[in-house]
Amino acid sequence: MKRIISIILIAVMLLVLSATTVFSANVYQGDYIYEERFLDEYPPDYGTYEYQEFYYHHVDENDPNSEVDWILVEAMVGMEDRLYCTKIGNRILFLYSEEYPFSCGYGVYDVKQDCFISLASRDIFEKYEDLEDVVNNKVRIGRLLGDTDLDNSLSILDATTLQRGLVNGKYSEKYSMAYEVADFDLDYNVTVMDATAIQMHLAGIKSE
Repeated sequence: MKRIISIILIAVMLLVLSATTVFSANVYQGDYIYEERFLDEYPPDYGTYEYQEFYYHHVDENDPNSEVDWILVEAMVGMEDRLYCTKIGNRILFLYSEEYPFSCGYGVYDVKQDCFISLASRDIFEKYEDLEDVVNNKVRIGRLLGDTDLDNSLSILDATTLQRGLVNGKYSEKYSMAYEVADFDLDYNVTVMDATAIQMHLAGIKSE
């Protein structure tokens, strides 16, 4: 019996190690590869900067040993106050000045073209066809739009939490994070209509 248990434990460990190997081919596991390249192009003007590499996209996503063609990065120098937000798929990113250098704090480093491109660029999701799936499902950067109870899922409880927040004045600050997540229809005005929009989205009803 002990031998059988030992064999099962070894098999489970091998499966975990195998899964970790596949995962590590894409998600950051050590030193950032292109941080120095970023600093060459965007030296810190105010003595502070942020840089992270989140996801390594391979030419052949089924082959973790194939060439990396682009990397999802968070990078900014001299971060300014949050101004407004943008929606990518079902997630929301908070926009900053385009000068530092990404207007939403996130971008792509194109390895072959040797350039950094903001996620707010109009055609970036057409150019990098897997990018929206990476942002929404694999890395999940930003915040889930409408997730007012902060459980990283969208449900009827979010509409209820939003309605209660309106009664309690929780969503009165225009540029607070809670306001931006609650603003489901992105009209810069959190009202009961956002709760209705969440309910319609959950029911599969498209707004006009």
